[in-house]
Amino acid sequence: MLRKLQAREARLLGCIALSASLAQTFAARADDYKNPSIDNSGYSLFNPVPDDKLREFSADRPGKSHSSITLDAGHFQVESDFFIYTWDPGRGDRPTTRAYSIGTPIFKVGITNSIDFEVATSLFNHLRQSGGGSPPLVANGFGDTSIGAKINLFGNDGGNQSLALIPFIKLPTAAHDIGNGHTEFMLNAPYTINAKPWALTLEPNFGILRNDSNSGYRENYGFIANLSRPVFSEKLTAAIEIATDVSSESGSKVKVSLDPSLQYLVTRDLQLDVGISIGLNSVTPKYIPYVGFSYRF
Repeated sequence: MLRKLQAREARLLGCIALSASLAQTFAARADDYKNPSIDNSGYSLFNPVPDDKLREFSADRPGKSHSSITLDAGHFQVESDFFIYTWDPGRGDRPTTRAYSIGTPIFKVGITNSIDFEVATSLFNHLRQSGGGSPPLVANGFGDTSIGAKINLFGNDGGNQSLALIPFIKLPTAAHDIGNGHTEFMLNAPYTINAKPWALTLEPNFGILRNDSNSGYRENYGFIANLSRPVFSEKLTAAIEIATDVSSESGSKVKVSLDPSLQYLVTRDLQLDVGISIGLNSVTPKYIPYVGFSYRF
């Protein structure tokens, strides 16, 4: 048991060290992707970027992929689902799942020109499972809490490419049967290529998560590809996304989903969105529609 714990700690420290190493490597290249007419490096949490120097609005929703652009220093942003619903029909020994969440806010604050701090949670969740050879389950309550940061490595202040690292830790704050009751670690690395009007985001991700039986930890690997562009109006953006996810557990199958979405920029600081995640194979939740918003202040 001690060896397993030491191995897990070593992997976690390795991930943190990798993040730091990548940050140092790409920081040296940041000037290659910087617009010389934009320099917000002198601003911070206590010296906010003036309104007339704010970047174009950028949010980590809709969809599963993230923006590689950080929030401007000294500003705040909230991103949340109004409502998200999950329906997954039972297959074999898997139960039928019906679930919904109301209010899933991510709170962000810009710390420096290239780093923002983020806290995410879920205010109310309802879960109902039946069939699959297991007793029926009904659970309600608060969700888990995630704490992390977004670190932009280049492309924050202009250019047609940008890259960020997003390390975060999930804390087990969820009600009984809503969460698994354990801390987990995740690392995402969104890389975006802008070839207007198109934008392509490629995002590998890695996690140290609890296994399906909740008896120990496992590695998790994923990859997301998101293609988007404005349609009908510069304020309305359509996106299509493919997301894959696989566990290191023996016999695990790759989860694959297709995620179309629309986002509308109502004002410079307010965005509304709607989308759906569609499971493309038997191990992926079948339908997850949602509607939400993002607001900067």
